Amino acid sequence: MKQNANLIYVILGVVLLLSSNALWAQDSIRKHPFIYNSAWGYDRDLNNQILDTNMNETEIFHPMYQKNILFQDLGNIGTAGRSAIFSINQPIGFNGMFNPYESYFLLPQHARFYNTTKPFTELFYSQGSNELLFLKATHTQNILPRWNVGVDFQRISSEGFLLRQKTSHYNTQVTTNYHSKNKRYYLLAALTWNKGTLQENGGITSDSAFEALSGSNKTVNVNLISSQNQYRNRSAWVKQYYRFGNSYTTVKGDDTIYHFEPKSQISYTIKAEETSHIFINSGDSNNTLLPNQFYSTIANQTYDSLHNGLLENKVNYSWLNKNNELKQTFLNVGIFHQTAVISQSTYVNNHQNLIAEVQFEKRNKGNNSLSFFVDASAVLWGYNNNNHLIKAGIIYTTKPLELTVSGTQQVYTPDYSMLKFASNQFQWENKFNNSSSLSQHIIVKTNTLKNNFTLSINHYLIGNQTYINEVLLPEQASGNASIIHIQLDKTFKAGKFFFKHNLHYQQSNVKYIPVPSFGGMLRYYFQTNFYNSKIQLGVDVFYNTAYYGMGWSPATRMFYLQQQNKIGNYPLINPFVCMQIKRAVLFGIYEHLNQNLINVGFYNTPHHPISLQSFRMGIRWRFYN
Repeated sequence: MKQNANLIYVILGVVLLLSSNALWAQDSIRKHPFIYNSAWGYDRDLNNQILDTNMNETEIFHPMYQKNILFQDLGNIGTAGRSAIFSINQPIGFNGMFNPYESYFLLPQHARFYNTTKPFTELFYSQGSNELLFLKATHTQNILPRWNVGVDFQRISSEGFLLRQKTSHYNTQVTTNYHSKNKRYYLLAALTWNKGTLQENGGITSDSAFEALSGSNKTVNVNLISSQNQYRNRSAWVKQYYRFGNSYTTVKGDDTIYHFEPKSQISYTIKAEETSHIFINSGDSNNTLLPNQFYSTIANQTYDSLHNGLLENKVNYSWLNKNNELKQTFLNVGIFHQTAVISQSTYVNNHQNLIAEVQFEKRNKGNNSLSFFVDASAVLWGYNNNNHLIKAGIIYTTKPLELTVSGTQQVYTPDYSMLKFASNQFQWENKFNNSSSLSQHIIVKTNTLKNNFTLSINHYLIGNQTYINEVLLPEQASGNASIIHIQLDKTFKAGKFFFKHNLHYQQSNVKYIPVPSFGGMLRYYFQTNFYNSKIQLGVDVFYNTAYYGMGWSPATRMFYLQQQNKIGNYPLINPFVCMQIKRAVLFGIYEHLNQNLINVGFYNTPHHPISLQSFRMGIRWRFYN
């Protein structure tokens, strides 16, 4: 904890130092001093977004709960995880392997590019039992009127409740954006570092022994005591625009204001990314999880490393037609080249792709308006030859409702690690066929706060799906899998009481895509004003029905199919209190209140129990100068 405290002091000192400089350099954004945009928004010349100051769900800081709601992990924050809500989101081009830690990563495609009139800092800090530390810090400021720099930092560390559960993550992202005085040239850039060390225990040796214990003393033997996974990820992403259009100036007092109406733009993007995964075994022996020893000459000793490198160069030309804020047309064509390098134990392979893409969007935001979009990309040549991705949809907007109907069709090569893998514990080389997906989506949502709800209906048809089977080896299914997913979001209000529901129904017709039939999150709370503060007092409940959740293979960093142990059918009840005092939000949450009250067996992954009862407290504090 002393090291953690020193780290916090260093960060606070840097933030205060930065905040004291460059006040003279802030731009004149008078109405909203803290606005931001994304690369997707810059592509379309969309308006900046205003920073959300809502305190709702501040107590739900666990990234897996924030991003997935229903998921599997290994029973401690920071461990490997996967969503239990089915979806297909396979990027076009080269894909190295499934990343079980992605929910904790800072990624360039999610970067925010700010424009501020004064330095802005946000600190989020939470701590709890078993040496939990969760720290997020954001600092951004305009160094010059048209040049902004931002830093995001995340630190997660927890000992866990069972043996060999310690997790440690460091995630950092530095962003910058700049535009010329005439607003024709724009630059966006993001540098990202992700680093983690995760102990592996292979699960508990006896579920019955664990379930016979009670209270906080539920410590039992585990399968692995000398194994761990490590990851390192770093990337550099830069995008530059040059816009063509009409410019003019207006004078307001002593200020000359430059205006520019873009009609088209050319952009160039370069991205370099390197990811390393390392599995270390210093003495463990387990016939199921560590069945082989192909390379190491020392018994029960393993040091396996897998490295992926990816370099992308991309050129786009876009036409922009923005009559007003209600009518926008966007047409984009582009081509990009990928170079991938993969190395593991006995091989180093290089692959390339040449990919073309086109997007067309016509968006109307008025009442009784119709919008549509088409997004298509295809691999013209290279390792992923004959892969393609096509998305299309229409949006009908009325005053009370918005209806979206869309579909996606994709052909993609299975992840490289499914085809070729060489380690001390596992080896395979497969020649699988391309997989395919066809999905249809219907989304209905209201445009009024009082009658808020969102209903989405999704159907997926997956062909030649690849997965890790019961003996921890890749397998490709023949035929098609059909999955239905229905989601409903709705919040009811009765006086000062709020009842939020996020509910999911799923159905899969094949065993190799296991999903819980029903699950979701309830957030019921009472909210009131107290002097100059706002208070929320309530409870979060997470639940999903029983299903055969996947097992975890630490040596391959993949989840595998199993049909022996069901997980789920267990509610997780977390009472909380939140208080907002000006720019600060303080919270306390008692996680897993119902431990041993309903059922003695509770698992997110077979043989990996859910975290035990614990109290967490924290603060989110924003500094505006």
